[in-house]
Amino acid sequence: MPTVVLLDSSLSMARLAIPKSDPNRPIELSSTGEELELRHLAAHGISHLVEQIETNCKLEQVALLQYSSHCELTSPFSRDMDMLRSKLLSLSCQDKSSLEVGIKGFVGVVQEEWGLGIPVTLIIVTDGGLGYGPYSLYNIIHANPTELRLPIPFPVNVSVACINPDSEENPENLEKIQDSYKTLFYKLGLTEKQTSFHKIEGPLSLEATENMFAEISSLHYNQWVGDLVVGDQMTSKIQVCPPPKSFSRALDFSVVTRELSKVVSVKGFMSQADLSSPPVFSRHLILPHSLGKENKDEDSKVPNVCLFLHGGLKVENMCALVEIGEDWYGFVYPWSDNKKKSALMLSILEPGTQNVPWIGCLNRLGPATDLNETINSPFPIKSDRKPSYSSSPVVWIKQTGIQSDIQKVLRHARKLPEKTPQFYKELNRLKRAAVCLGFYELLEGVAQICERECNLLPPNVSPDCAIQLTHVAKILRSGDCYDVNHTILPRVTNFNAGNI
Repeated sequence: MPTVVLLDSSLSMARLAIPKSDPNRPIELSSTGEELELRHLAAHGISHLVEQIETNCKLEQVALLQYSSHCELTSPFSRDMDMLRSKLLSLSCQDKSSLEVGIKGFVGVVQEEWGLGIPVTLIIVTDGGLGYGPYSLYNIIHANPTELRLPIPFPVNVSVACINPDSEENPENLEKIQDSYKTLFYKLGLTEKQTSFHKIEGPLSLEATENMFAEISSLHYNQWVGDLVVGDQMTSKIQVCPPPKSFSRALDFSVVTRELSKVVSVKGFMSQADLSSPPVFSRHLILPHSLGKENKDEDSKVPNVCLFLHGGLKVENMCALVEIGEDWYGFVYPWSDNKKKSALMLSILEPGTQNVPWIGCLNRLGPATDLNETINSPFPIKSDRKPSYSSSPVVWIKQTGIQSDIQKVLRHARKLPEKTPQFYKELNRLKRAAVCLGFYELLEGVAQICERECNLLPPNVSPDCAIQLTHVAKILRSGDCYDVNHTILPRVTNFNAGNI
């Protein structure tokens, strides 16, 4: 999951962290030897956050944006954390705080680099100033005209790091800031689970800033370590990147939640061709878990299940079905972008046992030796459901679709009695679609059209045409017609005795 750090570089960030009016507190200096300002605290906190990302999520792509009246991409998406740290040393304050400009810059950078389908983590680092005038946070939360396209068009988790002292001198100010950001989250279309607000406890200091950014790090960048189990005796510690999330989704009348187990248990193996490419909840990289730099030589001598599983699956072109929770499954498989680089991947399905229709119920899969000897694969399994394309459904997207269906009925009506079967087939198809959609006005409209056609028929048309149209208009106005299983039958006359 890519990360964007959005740093407030307005002039207010140049304020001293320790006011000169407080002579009792010792003066802290920044890394450059200057008196400690809010921007120095912000740079120190970001540096601490980057260190945690580098340790726990080695594959994380991080970008740094700073905003004032304009937004500037200070460091593009990269895994080179040293480059990002070097950029922090040259940060400077500009003019006013325009958060809308920063959010627009964030959306543009993410869309250009990742598109709209990749979840992104946004860390807003600010002193909490609401600003004034166009493009400010004050302007957004008070429903003034804005150029932002709301809600944000891609999945995003937002954390705000507010470098503002939590003291008795300004409790109302900090509470007002927090309420303002809650309003912003609502306007961005984000839920409470997608957002968090973090503040510094007590007086401003380097240590307090580190503690605040440690909270953010524990929320988004905790290292996920578990056990990969194959059979009864083969097990190994693994790290999964990015850390997988628990599942929660609100349905019509219930909420489905699943907690991820710390054990990834292999249940069986199958061909990658049979699995194909099912829809997944998330994808992750599996790495052997190292005990630390001091034990690096010892780790290299211990057999690892990850390497064994990767080599076997790659040679046999197979994948492993794994259980990761209660009625929650996934697949482990080798993946390579070229001949030199290869990795072991984990794709997590949504909870349930019917998520891959062509394989069937996952907890009913058994050993291949129980099958009768045959050359053909048992997959895909046959479904009891009839394919939808065999029922020729009626689809009305535009007004012209309804008009063409009505005109088809009338064309057959003018050729009665020869076209009696075709006329009633198309009429019943039209009637059934209208009843299924609750479009009862269409029945009355068709009845009126049939009556009008009776008065406009040319003299050389068969009398059966007027009789059938009158009969249809009467049936369409009856109560029986509102039953979806009701079928309109032709009226038997001397003209159509041989055509029904």
